[in-house]
Amino acid sequence: MLEFAAFAGAAARLQGWPLAPGGVRRDAQGRPEMLHFAPARWLLPEPDASSCAAAAAAAAAGTGAAVDVESKWTVMTLEGADSRRLLSASLDVAAVLESRDCAAVVLFDCPAVLTASGDGYWIFLKASYAADFEAAVLRLCAQPRSAG
Repeated sequence: MLEFAAFAGAAARLQGWPLAPGGVRRDAQGRPEMLHFAPARWLLPEPDASSCAAAAAAAAAGTGAAVDVESKWTVMTLEGADSRRLLSASLDVAAVLESRDCAAVVLFDCPAVLTASGDGYWIFLKASYAADFEAAVLRLCAQPRSAG
């Protein structure tokens, strides 16, 4: 896993990268390859050879810096019809992702980057919060649904 931070004013030189705020480049299976989760910052969750080469070339060109962040982030997925309902206990997912493909958010007091998948969500959590996030999800799953 890599994070890439572009130097001031250099992001526009990143050819083929998602440059719009909250932009995501996905692979052929729909998995996120590059997430533009903050100003001049991208997360490359499972960089393949071409993504690694793009990050290395951008760093060599003086556009920014690539950093291995394998232990900083952990990936979780929520799938199925109830995934939006579960996350709505923490934030309005539809509103957050209405005009963007990903967003840096706080879910159950845990910093994360959120993007939609086919029938759920990819959640890139700061690793030190993973146990707290999982506990919050398990607590919500154990609560009975209201009749309303």
